[in-house]
Amino acid sequence: MNSVQKIISQVMSHYGFRHKYQVAKYFGVTPQALSTWLTNGNIPSRHILKVRSDIHDTELPKPQGSSIEENKTVIDYLINENVRLKNKVSKLNARIHNLQSDDIKDDLFERINSRSLILVGQLSDGVIKEASGNWYESMGYLETDLINHRYDEGFFHPEDAEKIKNNQMNILKSTGIKESRFSTIRRWKHGQNGTYVMLSMVWYIDVDKDQVEIIAKPIDLDLDSVFVKN
Repeated sequence: MNSVQKIISQVMSHYGFRHKYQVAKYFGVTPQALSTWLTNGNIPSRHILKVRSDIHDTELPKPQGSSIEENKTVIDYLINENVRLKNKVSKLNARIHNLQSDDIKDDLFERINSRSLILVGQLSDGVIKEASGNWYESMGYLETDLINHRYDEGFFHPEDAEKIKNNQMNILKSTGIKESRFSTIRRWKHGQNGTYVMLSMVWYIDVDKDQVEIIAKPIDLDLDSVFVKN
């Protein structure tokens, strides 16, 4: 059994699918595309990452042609993209404070939010206080589904939630850290279909204000196009 056949069998077994067209629908491709994968013995990297994220089977093959260096390039690319976006948001926010027109303010906020998912919460207990961006289209949540809930109430994958808790406790225990900024890749549960979506996240922490600001972006993109770009 080649790697493509193994992946398809894993998906069919995990979700109880009986037909190949159901697998094609799961991947969001046509049955003809699925047949081409089987014929060529190759499956696009982004679809392998989707299965590994949803099923978490360590025996699943890694994306073909994606070396450790290439995977690191992808992650670095996504993190740098979010850092650039954060800097742009900061500049736009500064401009917004100097504007008098509510219409212009609303337009700028709409443009900012349409390009990212933003959360603001409390460091001490992980309660989400603000949410903006197109959360429903990207992740299946209304903003009201998130606000006043803790991030560990089933949003993050349990393994990732545990890592976040540990990092949270380390920061709270430290007497020297007042501010921190770092980037991570974390899995967030989709509110409608229950699958986990990989998010590239930039975290900004202000200990004195007991505040965490997160800018996130789904990594549901064509990894091959990233390799070509780099």
